[in-house]
Amino acid sequence: FKNSSPADEGRQRQAALLAFSAFPELKHVILVDEDVDIFDSDDVLWAMQTRYQGDVDTIVIPGVRCHPLDPSQVPEYSPSILQQGMSCKTIFDCTVPFHLKHTFQRSRFKEVDVKRFLPDFE
Repeated sequence: FKNSSPADEGRQRQAALLAFSAFPELKHVILVDEDVDIFDSDDVLWAMQTRYQGDVDTIVIPGVRCHPLDPSQVPEYSPSILQQGMSCKTIFDCTVPFHLKHTFQRSRFKEVDVKRFLPDFE
């Protein structure tokens, strides 16, 4: 998600709610900033480790329908599940608040000439 001004704060969470509306079977949404490669699970986990605080960045939506084949959606699994097919959707907001963006710059690594250290490296 790309925040370009303080007015954009919170729109990433609205986008997650829209994703739940568009794909009812979806159970979790992980929100990340534009500098995170969403196709690289290591990068997404890095964002979760460095930009996520569970007490303020977790949005829980209990008592909603999810994917019918999810085996954890039975009353025996959790007392909060009242009937088969009910579950809890979760949003993990791993985005940096706009006013802190300047403090969350990714490290830059210098280019390394591998041949200098491993002349036979192809």
